[in-house]
Amino acid sequence: PIQKEHFFTSINSEFEEISYTLEPFTIALPHFSDNEARNWFLNTTYYRRYSQQCLHNECEKYGFLFNDSKEHLNIHIALVNNGVYYDDACGYRYDEAALRRTFVAPKHVSVVYEQAIIYTVPDAWSFQHFLDGIGPKLVHSRKYLDKYPSAKVLILEGPRFDRSVKEIWTLLGVNESNRIIHYNRQMKVGAHLLINPCRAPGIHPRLWQDARSMYWSLINLPKAKSNLLIYVQRTSTNTKNPGRLILNEKPVIELLREYAAKNSLIYVQYDHSQQNDYIGKQIELFYNARIIFGIHGGALSNINFSPSETIIIEIIPYRSDKSSLPIVCSMFNPNTFKPCSGYNYYVQAQLLNQSYWILPNVVDSRTNVNVNITRLQQLFDSLPVQH
Repeated sequence: PIQKEHFFTSINSEFEEISYTLEPFTIALPHFSDNEARNWFLNTTYYRRYSQQCLHNECEKYGFLFNDSKEHLNIHIALVNNGVYYDDACGYRYDEAALRRTFVAPKHVSVVYEQAIIYTVPDAWSFQHFLDGIGPKLVHSRKYLDKYPSAKVLILEGPRFDRSVKEIWTLLGVNESNRIIHYNRQMKVGAHLLINPCRAPGIHPRLWQDARSMYWSLINLPKAKSNLLIYVQRTSTNTKNPGRLILNEKPVIELLREYAAKNSLIYVQYDHSQQNDYIGKQIELFYNARIIFGIHGGALSNINFSPSETIIIEIIPYRSDKSSLPIVCSMFNPNTFKPCSGYNYYVQAQLLNQSYWILPNVVDSRTNVNVNITRLQQLFDSLPVQH
């Protein structure tokens, strides 16, 4: 908008951008244990939208190809002298003029810092959006956090600031009290050196796997045992959003326990609201996972701490009348496609080189699920033999 610009000179001559390009990548289809799951996935908006990108139109063989240079491959870090941040969307579409915006006099901005780094990804005060939004940007800009130990870190102000996120920032050497700025949208933030890592892909296997290695490196991890079967439990008390509860949890847990016992795995029931441990313990727990099972929900973001080859089994709740998840876009008009957040753990697991299995399950009027035990048993029977 024009009114933003009159505070600043629009183009900055003292502007440096460090850029590099990552290689194109593919995302394989999920594993299906039955045709019902396969047919459901092949009718999703996600499939309809991205199947146009499959090599030789053979999605099952080659997966979806991601090779749009701006959206998927190009990484930029901008270093701007006397730069200004003013409510710009932190993503690969970051506007060129906004990137070069500078202040002429301190009175033109709300505050001036010596150095500031922008990580204003939506909702990144929450655990899941820190991992999926800030994590990939942090990997290629972390050296600036270390190089400028007093640089301010801008994140969007939120209704809360998850303890786990605070703890990860602390492990990175960024203490909330003296470095984190909870940015609100009225502030015009000036910095003598404004570091902007926003223009980077939201998804790329290299960024996601490097972010995972970064989380591991923050704590002293023993050699991985990879012997846990973790049930990520969703309850009416541990979730911010209602619905997506497994109503027949008892037989589901019996099946999981039985499978774990037969395959020399240790069964762990994980309720994130009961975990008062330091984030390091949480990282270590999921680092030792062999199988992670759960219904779609934020706590599944812990797969970001699990190694490649970990088996991820996600119950995907959907409404039969809308052919859509309770939480995502409908499938009826693929031409007005909007990215479907409901598929995000599928994509994340593939970026992390994990083995992702999907079990779609219809919901009731309150968006809760009775898991089909026969189909679940069939899925576990289809898994590769555990060693």
